[in-house]
Amino acid sequence: MLHPEVVEELYSVRFRNSGFKRTPVLYAAAEKSFKRFLINTIGQNVFVMTTALGLDVYYKSTRNHTDFIKNNLWLFKDNLSSEHAELQVEEQEGEAVLHYLNTVIDTLIHHPQLFLSCCKKFLQHYKDSNTKTRMIELLYATFESHLQKLITDEKTPYAAKIKKLLLESQLYQYTLIDNFTSLSKQSTSAIRFN
Repeated sequence: MLHPEVVEELYSVRFRNSGFKRTPVLYAAAEKSFKRFLINTIGQNVFVMTTALGLDVYYKSTRNHTDFIKNNLWLFKDNLSSEHAELQVEEQEGEAVLHYLNTVIDTLIHHPQLFLSCCKKFLQHYKDSNTKTRMIELLYATFESHLQKLITDEKTPYAAKIKKLLLESQLYQYTLIDNFTSLSKQSTSAIRFN
């Protein structure tokens, strides 16, 4: 069972382009530099992922670094035009981070190609993480558990491809824990236990 502090000290910052633009907030090289910068300043508990719709930053800390992240993103943008003014910023903390991750997955289902692309990217980022901290394991468990539920309920586009991705990624370690009781749900119990 996860220690409640993993959830209590969890934060996310989402940068989104206005409308439905498929231009990334940061390009691949800038994303890697930004992630290294955040790891060096905040610590190992950082997970950064760029999608066609924006940039997601997840981190675990004893204090909120959201303003620091927002203020320093512009240092890594390839184009310092007025585009940054159009970004929408959404912040979550604690258990709301995990609920919002599930909401994002549910929203992407309505855009099947984008959904499949984001699933591939999330799995690749997780696989490429050098350090598997408890926070990163929790994000993956939440993501994987929600995908399992959607596949079981036949609500997921590309279900066969996603199952194959999960199996091929060698990350399929949380399967069928008490009939889809996932690590993320166990963490909710841990919060209530404390």
